[in-house]
Amino acid sequence: MNLRVVSLFSILLFLSACSLSNSSEESLNYSFELVDQIILDPNKIKDESVLGGLSSIDYLGSNQYIIISDDRSEYSDARLYKLQIQFSEEGIENYEFLNTIYLKNELNNRFSQDELDPESIRYRKNSNSYFITSEGGRIGGYIDPFIWEINKNGEFLRNIETPSLFRFYEDKGVRKNGAFESLSFENDTIIWYVNELPLIQDGMSPGFTKGSYPLRLVRHDIKNNKVLAQYAYQIEPLQKKPIPEDGFYINSVPEILWIDDNTLWVMERSYTTGVGNFVRVYQVNTSKASDIQNIEYLEGSEFNSVSKRLVLDFSDYNLRIDNIEGLTFGPNFPDGSKSVLFISDDNFNKDQETQLWLFSLKTE
Repeated sequence: MNLRVVSLFSILLFLSACSLSNSSEESLNYSFELVDQIILDPNKIKDESVLGGLSSIDYLGSNQYIIISDDRSEYSDARLYKLQIQFSEEGIENYEFLNTIYLKNELNNRFSQDELDPESIRYRKNSNSYFITSEGGRIGGYIDPFIWEINKNGEFLRNIETPSLFRFYEDKGVRKNGAFESLSFENDTIIWYVNELPLIQDGMSPGFTKGSYPLRLVRHDIKNNKVLAQYAYQIEPLQKKPIPEDGFYINSVPEILWIDDNTLWVMERSYTTGVGNFVRVYQVNTSKASDIQNIEYLEGSEFNSVSKRLVLDFSDYNLRIDNIEGLTFGPNFPDGSKSVLFISDDNFNKDQETQLWLFSLKTE
């Protein structure tokens, strides 16, 4: 079903954003306008793979995008999809899955079930390669999270050596399904990533009361394989309790997007049993935050977190919100405004949807 935007749902969200230059204290005003929301057709097979679990999206150019499935080689072998999307100011006109690219391990073989948990993907133009993240595997204990560079055929090129604290330990380190689900490029040599849930030694997972739920937002020089800084990002508490009260709930960070020198967008996605999904995007500024890379345990330590402010709340649109996990800029609209696209992960669940949301971002 194609849900075209009408005046009732064209809601402008105004915010004061950080300057695009560190040397200026002036701020720019932005507005997000919902252009369209469509549901991608489920239950399709492409190149012998089951379409689903679309967890991250990035723009390649020429109206083409690369998407990663978070399938742990359970429904089909771990894979990427190339997707073509045509849209205008009127909405999304059509889309087509072009081909499937299967991921390979260091021995150039396809992954066995649970050897990885693919989550995020970004395109690096100057090397014509992809960077992907994995939250870890489930074979023989835990296979640690990783960030890899791969070629366009899905073959391993190199491992990005991430800090050892982002590993599985008994009493510290990353939580199950709480590692690298996000990734963004600042430029060709610097990437940003963040753990989805707080490390065990840093604090509790988000609950329903205001508290300290810190993640580690990492700025990493991939040319010299050096962490430049880590900043604490505080997740918000959940908004509503589950029904029944002992039901499942979570709030975490599935994706980030670098904006300028000190500014990123961080997407928080929460789910509460019996209530549903909530998705918000916050604009983050790191200029006054502490570098925490030498603080092993954040719980009980003193530090300044990044500043954040809400810039987009999907609940404002009175449309069904599914498990949105992917975020990217697309091509500009004819009027010069930027396009911003979000995609949801259906978890291979017949009761969920693979949604594609299209926004126009205007600078005032």
